Amino acid sequence: LSQTLYVPFRRPAERLMGFFKGIDQDLYRANLPFSPERYVSTVLGVSVLVALLSFLLSLLMFSPLLALVVAPSAFLFSFMFGRVYPKSRAKSRAVQINREIPYALRHMATHLSSGIGLPESVTSVSKAGYGVLSEEFGRVVKDMNGGMSMEEALTALAQRVESEPLRRFVRQVVRTLRVGGDLSDLLNSLADETAFEMRMKLRDYTQSLNMLTLIYMFASSVVPALLIIMTTVTSGMGGATLTTGTAAVLFLLLVPFLLVVFLFMVKRFEPRL
Repeated sequence: LSQTLYVPFRRPAERLMGFFKGIDQDLYRANLPFSPERYVSTVLGVSVLVALLSFLLSLLMFSPLLALVVAPSAFLFSFMFGRVYPKSRAKSRAVQINREIPYALRHMATHLSSGIGLPESVTSVSKAGYGVLSEEFGRVVKDMNGGMSMEEALTALAQRVESEPLRRFVRQVVRTLRVGGDLSDLLNSLADETAFEMRMKLRDYTQSLNMLTLIYMFASSVVPALLIIMTTVTSGMGGATLTTGTAAVLFLLLVPFLLVVFLFMVKRFEPRL
């Protein structure tokens, strides 16, 4: 698909490269095998196809006027999604790496303690089932096979992955390779430290979630009671502006709104593990 869309949209894509500033680094960190020009042309082509499809469906199902509104909106949504997707994917990969890194570090420590070298340990992790982390270690192995030293390949890994535990691992390993030391003990210590940080984040998240749940339960209970009281009081005063029907509509609007806010806050406080 990218090859098909590249030729007709190459020139417009070149003019849009200024809007996609830094896309080369985002693609590299997200491990997307596209050149910047090819990716932008693909995003532009897919956005045009989405707009055309939305226009045709809206024209057939609704009205020409609505189709003229839906098509540009679909184009903009698809185009903006393509703009932020590489960066979002890179962040998602970092989260997945954070979850797997304690187990991978213990895996490497076990190999090192049994006399296996660091390059072989990295290769072993790249072939194990650690998901994105294994994939990134595979890129490290590929870099070393391409002529990079171990330190250079690990430094490149730290630069492309926005994971603090992984960067800490790289810093400590590179320092140990330069000055000497027991890598096995170091990796076990890093694994314990990372696992402890994960447990603390989960504990804090659980406490925040309990507080948010109490607030939501309180608000969802108080709002209906307040509406009933206001309806009763205003109806007894005469010329009431808050009728039973209005109160019901407010209830049907406020409770879902509170639920949406609650879900947003839950997602907002969710730790990146």
